[in-house]
Amino acid sequence: MRDLAFRLLPFALIATAAQAYPLKLPPVEECGSEPGFMAFRDRLRDVAARKDRQALLAMLAPDVTVNFGGGQGPEAFAEAWGLGGTGESDIWPLLRKILALGCAVSDEGFVMPSLTIQFEPEEDDDFFDTFVVASPAATLRSAPEANSKAIATLAWDVVKAVDQSRGAQTKVRLQDGREGWVYSEELYNPAYYRMFLQNRGGKWVIVAFVAGD
Repeated sequence: MRDLAFRLLPFALIATAAQAYPLKLPPVEECGSEPGFMAFRDRLRDVAARKDRQALLAMLAPDVTVNFGGGQGPEAFAEAWGLGGTGESDIWPLLRKILALGCAVSDEGFVMPSLTIQFEPEEDDDFFDTFVVASPAATLRSAPEANSKAIATLAWDVVKAVDQSRGAQTKVRLQDGREGWVYSEELYNPAYYRMFLQNRGGKWVIVAFVAGD
């Protein structure tokens, strides 16, 4: 299944000189007509809301790709995300975020968030500084303080990160040249975590949950 993830990845990461960044990149929904998928996604949302470790592991393929270093399988997934103990796991807020950002069709399955497939970086650009404002109403402010002047309301804008040193706030540059600060949690990089899904023998499963290029 590692091969699957590598075959799917170029859809998100191959640079094309002909296409500039779109101004906005709202999520798309292309997966709803496939039998059983919507029920699977609803169940996954419920599992994430309840933080049900065992239920999540049961939704993984036996050979689920966990990372590009060769990690595979539910056991490796549980270890990577701290699902073997009683402590909190970072997987739950991440899953909830991904599940709210659309689903796109690739040649070999479905992928979430949809921007994994939608996004095509410019040639020779620093891909990891480019983000989608993953919100229909994010406030761009003149300074990182919450009471600073509002410059604009952003919705799915494609922006460049200028300063990521403050953690909770990131300074970004819009494509019209304006700069300001947004909450870091409202930004999503297409090379960040994405989830690949397939229908295997009538059962939907997560076949990869990976980040990086």
